[in-house]
Amino acid sequence: MSKSGFLLAEDEALKLRLTGLTVSDDREANRPVQVFFRYPEGETEKHYPFITLELLDINHARTRQHSEVYLYSNYAENPNNLTYWPSTSDLIGDAPNQDFLRVNDFIPVDITYQVSTYCRSAQHDRQLTAKMLTTVTPYRFGSILIAADDTSRRLEMLDWANADLLDQETGYRKRIFRKIYTLQMTSELPSEALVGVKQVTSVHTTIEQTND
Repeated sequence: MSKSGFLLAEDEALKLRLTGLTVSDDREANRPVQVFFRYPEGETEKHYPFITLELLDINHARTRQHSEVYLYSNYAENPNNLTYWPSTSDLIGDAPNQDFLRVNDFIPVDITYQVSTYCRSAQHDRQLTAKMLTTVTPYRFGSILIAADDTSRRLEMLDWANADLLDQETGYRKRIFRKIYTLQMTSELPSEALVGVKQVTSVHTTIEQTND
């Protein structure tokens, strides 16, 4: 079952996108690449190469903001323009038990992630870099499926940088090949809870005559 909820659903989708990558060398044709949230420490055993995933920032995407009211009805003859609930599998959730529901437009946000790759060899580093830039998070037409709400979001590569470092565990005698990627994913936040409304069943008018 997919994780449901803001950030939980997005984190899961991005980790799934990065999971399953492999590199090759003279000793192993398909060496798996592990994926961790943040840098693995303590009891977590690191097997190079591996990838780390971190949340950097969340910004209100004001250029995508609209003023609109979404409506939902339990009756098939009434069209709905509320077709999903952001990052959540259950559209209605804990909504009032009424036939007609309304909610204001969702708040668009941009989620910024930092993805880092760590390799022991230049060969693995080049292979991972190629896969990141061509298939995992390409510069153009980047998208990602969010299983929780069954939506396809934009996932853009904002920047990447070379950030090699010396390995502390080997007494700084060996290099770790590291690349840092900055990614941005679109998302939305509910601005309020669903509110029950009543359907208008009749309209009564009164005509008054005035003497001028």
